[in-house]
Amino acid sequence: MPKSVCFDVLGTCFHFQPLIDLISKIINRNGNNDKMNIDASTLFHSWFYAAQRDSTYLSICKSYTPIAQILQQTFRRACAIVDFPHPETNITDQDLRDILTRIKRLPPRDGLKECFDGLRSADWHVYAVTNGSKQASLCYYELADIQLDAAQILSCDDIKVAKPDPKVYENAKQWLESQHCKNDTALRNGSRESERWFVAAHSWDLMAARDAGFKTAWVAHEEGDPCTELFGDFDFTAKDLRECLEMIKSVE
Repeated sequence: MPKSVCFDVLGTCFHFQPLIDLISKIINRNGNNDKMNIDASTLFHSWFYAAQRDSTYLSICKSYTPIAQILQQTFRRACAIVDFPHPETNITDQDLRDILTRIKRLPPRDGLKECFDGLRSADWHVYAVTNGSKQASLCYYELADIQLDAAQILSCDDIKVAKPDPKVYENAKQWLESQHCKNDTALRNGSRESERWFVAAHSWDLMAARDAGFKTAWVAHEEGDPCTELFGDFDFTAKDLRECLEMIKSVE
């Protein structure tokens, strides 16, 4: 049976700490944050989560916009929301360029390469499904010494629809089937099915993947709580990518 795993990218496979460190440096420059004492991590997450919301809402309104563009356009707004003083002047255009440059070089989560290599050694096919761009994702994996080619990275930019629109997961499912069917006559004629999993650190992402027929593995390193009362149960919940690897490898 062909076996495949799709991974969310931003937040699941790669983390944001260097970006948070940069934001801390920017907002604390020249004493701008002395009185407010704004936490850079809180600012980052409010900005990034709002950008994910805006990405989805723009997509729903038939105005799909790449998430990098949304992040660039909304950082000053995020600063204003937390009452950072005068973001229109204290956050420069160079700051925004530096932030976008840092976003393009996010470091891998602990155990990511071990997870991908371990799945492949157990005959799983590995893919990425992301709101980010294909090119940025290729760069992330290259810097992490993980081999993925363009055919293994499915970007929302390609279909102009943002997560968690069902079309994203249906597109992924169809792509996996097309790749497996190339060399599998039994799968092509419908006499057997493939095993499909989706791994993410975001419950809303997995809820949509589950509805599209994927089995799901939630990883705790971003949200900390899967909130299953809201999003339903997942097949696996793992504390990190190493535990996720062992869980998926245990699937018969």
